[in-house]
Amino acid sequence: MTEILKTNYQIIGICALVLAVLIVRIVVYLRNGKRERAQENRRMGWESVITRCGNAGSFVLKGREIARFSVSGWLRAFGELSETTQKKACAAILRDNSRRLTARVGGRADNAEKGYFAYVLSVADLSGLTDEQKADYVGFVRRLLSGSSVYCRENALKALYNLGDARAVADAVETLSDDARLHNEKLLSDGMNTFSGDRAELARALMERFDRYDDHSQSAVITFFTVAGFHEWDTLFKKRLESGDISTDQRCDILRLILKVPSEETKQILIRTLMDKGKAEDWQTAAVAATGLDEYPGDDEAVEALKYGITSPAWNVRMNCASSLVKLDPPAKVFDEILGGSDAFAADALRFALNSKGSVSV
Repeated sequence: MTEILKTNYQIIGICALVLAVLIVRIVVYLRNGKRERAQENRRMGWESVITRCGNAGSFVLKGREIARFSVSGWLRAFGELSETTQKKACAAILRDNSRRLTARVGGRADNAEKGYFAYVLSVADLSGLTDEQKADYVGFVRRLLSGSSVYCRENALKALYNLGDARAVADAVETLSDDARLHNEKLLSDGMNTFSGDRAELARALMERFDRYDDHSQSAVITFFTVAGFHEWDTLFKKRLESGDISTDQRCDILRLILKVPSEETKQILIRTLMDKGKAEDWQTAAVAATGLDEYPGDDEAVEALKYGITSPAWNVRMNCASSLVKLDPPAKVFDEILGGSDAFAADALRFALNSKGSVSV
């Protein structure tokens, strides 16, 4: 009898668990359906607003449309519509209601909403903004740079790039430096390359404030120059290499910039760096310098420096020196000397580089 009761209790327990799971799934389904219907209603509501604006020939929103909308719902609907055929109409609404929209969203306490509005500004076509309208949005996104959220800061920066205001971007980088906000260097440099305005003007604005940036932000600017092909300040950056106050990372970034324009002065800097750091603990700059020496074919000094660097204890330095040596295509005796020498690691690096090029190794 006891066993039968025990079995019945187990069956009842299993049935109760299954029922509870079914109830939870039904509740979730109904809640999701309600959320989707609400989102669809919001989207349709804003589509009707856009239609009304189009028919009226003016995209200035009515007072009640600004005051009564739910910020989170509007942002979600607007973000979706900005990626459809309504993209131009959404841009027109942003253009003609800049002050009221920034006041409405800026008054919210939720930084996620502000960050998403900055995202909307980063993807919208804002080319038709007047200077006054642009100033409204620049002022809004600038305030997000002092927040603790990387999400807000990155969207604010993207919005500034899209707004095309060179001085605003340069000031934003200074704000991040002053606040000691460690923003990913690659995000900064990649973002600068998406700048919608005059990138030469942006480069000048960045250099006006360069000394006020922290080392991290300075490296981002140098990387931006390397990708964009700005070399007007190469002489200044070459002098910075003589300073002991910059990081190894920034030294590497400067070398990557200047090696793009081969010259006798640049060659000597690369050779000196390789000879000084090729066998040092901080070998990173030597590894970068080695990649630039392949631009000097027939140059005995470059070959000798690479022969020295290929014996480095650092794998990266050896491999880069080997690759550059193969590209320089020196006399065969140079390869024979390394392949037949006592440094097995140097020989392996050269053999790998020769095989990668399709040459027959000895």
